[in-house]
Formats: sequence, structure tokens, C-alpha cells
Amino acid sequence: MKFCLSIEIQEGMTYADTLAMTMAGEEAGFQAALLAEHYYPSSGIMDRMSADAWVFLGGLARDTGRIRLGSLVSPVTFRHPSVLAKMAATLDHMTGGRAELGIGAGWLESEHAAYGFPFAAPAERVDLMEEQLQVITGLWTQDPFSFDGTHYRLQDCHFAPLPVQRPHPPILIGGRPTSVRLVRLAAEYGQEFVIALATPAQCREVRDRLDRACEKVGRDPSTLGLAVFAGVCVADTDQEVGRRRDLLLAGARPHMRNTDAWIMGTPGPAAEQVRQFEAAGVGRLMFSVENDLHREMIPVLGQVLPLVRCSCSLSG
Repeated sequence: MKFCLSIEIQEGMTYADTLAMTMAGEEAGFQAALLAEHYYPSSGIMDRMSADAWVFLGGLARDTGRIRLGSLVSPVTFRHPSVLAKMAATLDHMTGGRAELGIGAGWLESEHAAYGFPFAAPAERVDLMEEQLQVITGLWTQDPFSFDGTHYRLQDCHFAPLPVQRPHPPILIGGRPTSVRLVRLAAEYGQEFVIALATPAQCREVRDRLDRACEKVGRDPSTLGLAVFAGVCVADTDQEVGRRRDLLLAGARPHMRNTDAWIMGTPGPAAEQVRQFEAAGVGRLMFSVENDLHREMIPVLGQVLPLVRCSCSLSG
């Protein structure tokens, strides 16, 4: 099991806040820090700043040394796939091969209306997503690359510099686990499928769907990972867990208020919850973090991870 941070920079986080969160994760042994990409706060609290995730990632590339960096996720509605491919490849060079690219169909309609981005029906946004995946992987693996799709056309594109990671940086596909098309796209183009706020039982069902989709396209299912975006509330004592839970719930975004989808408790019980996800086929947990209280929890999560690994070693 690997731990990652899903840093909700759209909820008023400055670059200094984001760097402090990322460095805390790096020091605690987290594998990756992935930035949410929104132009509006997803909480709807409009006095919160919402900075550009890719500019922040460029800064983090210079200010970190080990932790992997990327987006979770970049909406396909925001930019042309050639631009996104160039940004991610450049980040891969700046980090010495630590970049990851998360891609999603986009869902926050208010930010699209405000900034003038077209917001088509869900099926058309998935059409965009499929073509973007074809373009991005093509640019990273074929030279020259041409494409004649419904939404995008490229002619004899020589893409340079190619990413450091070969054949390319990991592509994370985020979306609803019940979407047959998204599961298929993950099997065809992704290195990881990311679902939000799921239980271990739900994860087991999704893992089965991913395995079947991989088999249909002739892919080894073990090469496609499953990750879960999760809430978190941990502390060294039960009393402090309760205090932190109440504080987090008071300011939580509506979709984050279901504590059944959180990793919560002191290190021992939290480790047992993590083991249940691991047994369900989850390879990475991505903890949603956005404030100083979350940053204080990261060292506690750093205590949880060795407990999970120790248990797996003993049981193996």
C-alpha cells in the first residue's frame, strides 16, 4: 500500500501552504503529492483563492527532492491535449522523472460558466477524454504523430522533449466506477483508476470490473492500479481524534461529510482500515487535505504506514 496526498489547493491554499503540506508528506514517506485542479473552490465558498495547479507544480518540482508530483485530476475541458501533454512532459523533466498526470472529464459546472469553458453533456465530455488520451499517449510514444479525430486534429507533430519516464509518466484516470466507458478507457490507456470515497466492498467490485476490462483488451490486470480518494482524521489519542473530527466536519465540503469513507482513528485502528482497502485490491490511498489541521495529521499517517507493511510481512 502506498500513501498519497490529494491537496485541495482550490480551497484557499497559497503556494507556501501547498509546499508545507507537500514537504510534510515527503518527510513522512508518502509516495506522491497530487494537486486538485479547479479554477473555483469546489466548496462554493467564493472568498477562497483558487490558484493554478500546474504553476504550483512547477514550484514544487524545484522545492522537493523525492515525492512524486502531478494533478488529480486535470479536466479535459480546460485545455487542448497537446498543451497538457507538453506541460506534463516538462514537469517530468523538472522533477527528474517524478511526474504523474491525472485526467478527468470535469464536473464543476460553475467554474466552466464563469471562465468561459464549454461544458458539454457527460457523454460528450467522455468523448473529449478518450480523444485526449489518444493524443497524449500518441505524442509521447510516436514520432511524428498525426491524429484526425472529431474534436482534435494534429499533423506530423514532432514532440520534444519527450518525458523522462518511458514509455511515459503514469496516467491516472479519475471518474465514476459505474461508468463502463471510463473503466474501458482506464484499461486501454491508464496506469491507475481513481475512485472517490468508496468502501472496501465497493473497491472489490471495481477491481473486478477493471480486471475484466483488462482481459477484454488483452492486458495483464496487475499493470492497472486502483486508487481511492479518501477523507482522513487521525491522531495519537481517541480524544484528539474526536476533537479533530468535529473541527473537520464543521468546515467540510458537502461531499466529504460521510465519515464512513474516511480513514479515522489512532494509528492501530487506522492501519486496520487501510489493510481492508489493501485486501480489496487498492494500491494507493489518496488523502484529501486542505488545511493546517490536515498537515498536523500527516506525521501520524507516517506512523500508520509501517504498521500496515509490518502486518503484510507477517501474514505473508
